[in-house]
Amino acid sequence: MRRAMALIAMLGLVGNAWAGEDDPELAAALAKCPGAAAFVRADEQHRQALAQRLAGSVPTEPRLRERLLEMERIDQQARDGDWSPPMIEKMLAVDAANLPEIRSIVADHGGLPRARQVGADGVAAAWLLVQHADGDADFQRQVLDGIMPLVESGEVSAHDFVLLTDRVLVNAGKPQRYGSQLAAVGGKWQPRPMEAPEQVDQRRAAVGQMPLADYLCVASRMFPAPPADADGNIR
Repeated sequence: MRRAMALIAMLGLVGNAWAGEDDPELAAALAKCPGAAAFVRADEQHRQALAQRLAGSVPTEPRLRERLLEMERIDQQARDGDWSPPMIEKMLAVDAANLPEIRSIVADHGGLPRARQVGADGVAAAWLLVQHADGDADFQRQVLDGIMPLVESGEVSAHDFVLLTDRVLVNAGKPQRYGSQLAAVGGKWQPRPMEAPEQVDQRRAAVGQMPLADYLCVASRMFPAPPADADGNIR
């Protein structure tokens, strides 16, 4: 039995554009989930502002940037599948192969590398590799503990901070805070256990995130859930 891919970086998987002409799948999802559109727009504006701040700058570690982008490409390629057991085996193997290298990169930089070193896309790639480093939950927590300077500088978005926060809590066997980590139950995505679920939308709003119902709406349309049992295990 394998756990469903319940840890969705929803916006991160659809690229950097929110506009319909740039991403038809996202546009179709937003047409069904109109409450999410303003939040997707804000996420894109955040990325554009960071890109403008970095305009003209050259990463000081271009080879590391290239390596991170290649690791990210392989990571995402492994997740482009049909939720079959072979697809999940491949995904887990890629995550395991990437773990020692991203662990070493983080150790060498005292945390995630910064945009001045690897560019904004390199930071995003490094974050994604940490997000998928479930083979070392302590490592994920270590990165989370030191991530706030990058959130404050805009190098890591509030959305990505939310995803890693919930990931660390779920991997520690604790209730998540923001409801971002999902399990496939009866062919639908549902949040894994949350602390004070009646307050989840207040917590999400405090960090600029869309209401949970909108998040679930977009996730379910862009990433259909596989059939799974009540524990989130793929049948």
